[in-house]
Amino acid sequence: MQKRSYPKLMALFLIILSLACSQSLPKSSQSYPSGKIIYQSDELGNFEILMIEISSKNIFRLTNNSANDVSPTYVSAINQVGFISDKNNGWGLYTIDMFGDNLKEVMNKKDTAIDYPDWSPDGKFITASFTENCKISQSNCNFDIYTMSNDGKNLVNLTKTPDSEWVPAWSPDGEKIAFASDRDGDSEIYVMNKDGSNLQKLTDNKGYDGRPRWSPDGKTISFETDRDGGDWDIYIMKSDGSDPKPVTANSTNEFSQSWSPDGNWLVYVSTNDGDNEIFIVDINGQNQIRLTNNTYNDMSPVWAP
Repeated sequence: MQKRSYPKLMALFLIILSLACSQSLPKSSQSYPSGKIIYQSDELGNFEILMIEISSKNIFRLTNNSANDVSPTYVSAINQVGFISDKNNGWGLYTIDMFGDNLKEVMNKKDTAIDYPDWSPDGKFITASFTENCKISQSNCNFDIYTMSNDGKNLVNLTKTPDSEWVPAWSPDGEKIAFASDRDGDSEIYVMNKDGSNLQKLTDNKGYDGRPRWSPDGKTISFETDRDGGDWDIYIMKSDGSDPKPVTANSTNEFSQSWSPDGNWLVYVSTNDGDNEIFIVDINGQNQIRLTNNTYNDMSPVWAP
């Protein structure tokens, strides 16, 4: 009688088991990311809002007119895109759906200017850089951080300084607003309660620190900076301003960053080929992926699911 070879059978069983397990293991956080990137581009001479699918790199146009449509933001509560446009004799605030339809004017007032809008997580409020005394012919206007209801009413000035405050961002719990200000002579990052109280300064150096953006869990803030001298890079720090560290460290400019919904990636603008292109990178500064490659200015990217 021929003896069975149990060691060989066991080895074969282990190989099959290993293959089955490898197929069922969850993907690592560094696997190819998903979602869409919404951004502005001057492909046709004026800025329009575009969207690119990360997996396919297919590009879709969300706005198509002779105006400049800029500063897009993803409004997760209503699955729409908010943006700024000069389509009606001044810089106004608008929303549009993810297919480029259902355009809605939220705010457009004479002698006012608005930029960098951000909706609260529940979609009920908006924060933005805003000024109530800025004519179209003016090149320099003093902006403050305002909040308003989602219909553009009930304006509240939270900062009221003679300096400029920019790029506010709502915390994921809806209780705080981070922003940049040049109130101490250069741009630094601050955070305050949603009613403007409890102001705290998070950065303090001789360089430029700007565009704070909260991670989805609220524990980390990303920002753009030239603190290392010369070019701009993307940094992250804890939400209390401690432990700042670079994500990018190149000899070109990297700026205008935004988080992925899972908190593992950042999308940003880079000038590494001489103009503004869209890239993504994981928060450890690895696995850089280029999304656009053209001669236009692709800017202000934000991530949508």
